[in-house]
Amino acid sequence: MIDFGKIGDIASKFFDSDYIDIKRDFNGKLQEVYSNIPCHVAYASTDNPDPTTVDIKPVIQSITVHCPLYVDIRNNDFIIAKKIGSDGSLIATYSGRCGNPVVSQGRKKALMQMSGTEADEPTPIPPKEGAEIRISFISDGSAIQDSQTQKAEIGKPFVMESPVIEGYTAVECYVDGILQEGTTARIESVENPAEIKFIYAVSDVPEFFRFLVKGLYTKDDGSLSSGWHLYKKVDIASVSVSSDVYTITCKDEVLEHEDGGQKLKVEVGARMVLIPGNVFVEVSEIVEKNNGVVMFNAVPFEPTDGERKAYVCGYYDD
Repeated sequence: MIDFGKIGDIASKFFDSDYIDIKRDFNGKLQEVYSNIPCHVAYASTDNPDPTTVDIKPVIQSITVHCPLYVDIRNNDFIIAKKIGSDGSLIATYSGRCGNPVVSQGRKKALMQMSGTEADEPTPIPPKEGAEIRISFISDGSAIQDSQTQKAEIGKPFVMESPVIEGYTAVECYVDGILQEGTTARIESVENPAEIKFIYAVSDVPEFFRFLVKGLYTKDDGSLSSGWHLYKKVDIASVSVSSDVYTITCKDEVLEHEDGGQKLKVEVGARMVLIPGNVFVEVSEIVEKNNGVVMFNAVPFEPTDGERKAYVCGYYDD
């Protein structure tokens, strides 16, 4: 069996010589959540120069960012991409919003549309030679994602928030074996190589569900397929369990499947998968509907082999 994770690690080692800063919208304001994440910046498309004016150069419209699987990049993140020359110097900077990342077995990539309205100064790139920060992600004593190594500038601070890993909740953070306050790693002044360890717990309480649907759908790589799949995320506002009955509250909305055209809503008989935990349930009772909110009961059922292997359609997530 081919280990695509190791292939992704090898690709990162040889190709990820560029960096990105990732900013995210919080309460209407952009905040930087990650800086200097190693990646490979590839040019996706360019404008042609005006043939009558020699002073006009091609203008890059979009670029593709290729990065390791661990990178927490999301749809509509604001990206500052930094192209690095062979000598380690910054030779170009691009900024803009990215789309929903496409995930393969070994790598992750996102298309970034250039923006001239939200330009920002990038975080200074780390030196070509610097202290290495080794980062691992552990749950119950085992790695849940491949570890990563980042270079940090000697004498400068290094900060990293625990990345979001679906199905897990960050509970602790250690820097060189010392427990930190909260789940953010902070090194006030980098002097030597350091080790950061993020500890995660499996999330027992479902945070969202996906409708179980059979029919036409779009895969994350943009190709069409047909069969059992798990459609768009629906956030759970509250959930309780008693005698194997889940009582769930969420927004009372009707989803129209973008490819299949089915109307998906919380009603008796609707089937869905609660995540994390991948619990297959069927709606048994509508308890209450009020002001756009629905409370319902759902009971587990034993899925068929085809249902259990249903494709997860991250392509449709906002």
